[in-house]
Amino acid sequence: MQKSKVSSHLFKIVLTGVLIALNVILERFLAYSVWNQTISLGFITVAFAASFLGIPYAIAVAGLGDLIGSLLFPFGTYFAGFTITNCLYALITAIFIHKNATALKVMLSVILNKLICSLALNTIWISLLYRGGIDAFPAVFVTRIPQALIMGVIEIAVILILFWKKSKIKILLDKNINRII
Repeated sequence: MQKSKVSSHLFKIVLTGVLIALNVILERFLAYSVWNQTISLGFITVAFAASFLGIPYAIAVAGLGDLIGSLLFPFGTYFAGFTITNCLYALITAIFIHKNATALKVMLSVILNKLICSLALNTIWISLLYRGGIDAFPAVFVTRIPQALIMGVIEIAVILILFWKKSKIKILLDKNINRII
């Protein structure tokens, strides 16, 4: 019996909704946030969507998770730049790990995300919003390096454990999700 395309798309949409809700919880309630640094496990929901569902779903999880979380449970004023950065993070992650997450691809995606999204873009947004303009960029940048390093190591380890193509968890999830999709 052939699987219905409608049921496959419906499953992906429902799973995306669940991942968005989980992303909001991980980013807003189970995160450690101090001024310009946040440590959270919200990246897991984006990596899950990137690994199993693909680019559009990963972007939806990251973008809508940030938008909904920012509007319902704000840490400060909503700023669209952070949402755009989250969408770019999801795009980079999905490009590298969708269906075939090797150790090298995971490391490259995390390193690129930390350099482009965390250290460059988010530092620019923080400098513009909270520290009086782009002149504050170097000072804010230096303070964000330890967080980027810590989160980079955590992200590489967790993504490899959960989504590396040889991970027992990934193999088990593949079997069960592919049965439904």
